[in-house]
Amino acid sequence: MAKKLASDRYLFLSALTLSCFGLLMIYSASAMQIYLPAAGGPANPFHFVMKQGFALLVGAFLAWAVHAVDYREFNRPAVVAVAMTVLVASLVAVLFAHPVNGTRRWIDLGMFSLQPSEFMKLGLILALAALLSRREGEEENLQRTLIPAAAIVLVPAGLVLAQPDFGTAFSFVAIASAMLFVAGVRLRYFLWAALLLVPTTWAYVMSAPYRKDRLMTFLNPEADPLGKGFQSLQSLIAVGTGGISGLGLGNSKQKLFFLPYPYTDFIYAIVGEELGFIGCVLVLGVFGLLLARGFRAAVNSPDSFGRLAGTGICVMIVFQALLNISVVLALVPTKGIPLPFLSYGGSALWADLIAVGILLNISQHSS
Repeated sequence: MAKKLASDRYLFLSALTLSCFGLLMIYSASAMQIYLPAAGGPANPFHFVMKQGFALLVGAFLAWAVHAVDYREFNRPAVVAVAMTVLVASLVAVLFAHPVNGTRRWIDLGMFSLQPSEFMKLGLILALAALLSRREGEEENLQRTLIPAAAIVLVPAGLVLAQPDFGTAFSFVAIASAMLFVAGVRLRYFLWAALLLVPTTWAYVMSAPYRKDRLMTFLNPEADPLGKGFQSLQSLIAVGTGGISGLGLGNSKQKLFFLPYPYTDFIYAIVGEELGFIGCVLVLGVFGLLLARGFRAAVNSPDSFGRLAGTGICVMIVFQALLNISVVLALVPTKGIPLPFLSYGGSALWADLIAVGILLNISQHSS
């Protein structure tokens, strides 16, 4: 039996550092929204940071509660079945919700809204880890492993695409692919899957004018600098203006209504403008520390469920971070993927903190 150790304090501190730094940057990036009353801007410059602060307190409690539960409890079939049923039902329900900015991603609960797809990432990780841990030695069995694994991924991904939210659906596939690879599925199976998914994805992107326009804008944002390419170009201006050391905390110019919603998906651009290359590298360094300590806990887990779940959680957090930063730097087309722990939004923060809570519990049992 593995010796029970204390939780990984470096893992905990990295998540805490990113969350607290996120509060600081959300305040810096959102305070000027009070000057947008006609667009529904808040009357209080602390509006967004107070809401995120409350979300952080709730998320910290959820992380502590999950951390106190032996992670192997999440491997119980009944727990997995109930969680996946509730999450899939939530993804179906959200399709009937009132659209926001042309998408249906949130369930309005009155005082706050929930985005089920954020929690589905974690549900998918636990369900896939539970399946694969029960199929050791049968990872490439088509009927017993690969088809059920595909269903666990593709059913939620299809529902998320219907919202529509291509970025989140893509993250489902990326997380699952990493977990299947770690479980022992050989590379040739991924190549076969790619032969199916690549043309399907291309057809999906080309099927809607706004997705096609987004791709064309990514390839040449300067063609429409005041329209479709505006957000990407303003993001690059913010990052470039920051230089090595930045303009100073609170001194961003792009947040003065040049860069839309600077406190959400493009908050890393404000980090670059205000804290410069140094600030950007430090943020990446903390994410790197979280990844290293998370993988350490996963690799040293006493069972395959912990190893796979820990791997999935690490990939979930770091893949989203890299994808968000790539969007900010115009390396990939624009996606609605928040920067974990930093971007404004309660659902994403809660899902990330719950995931860290599970990872901390895995680290307790690591040998």
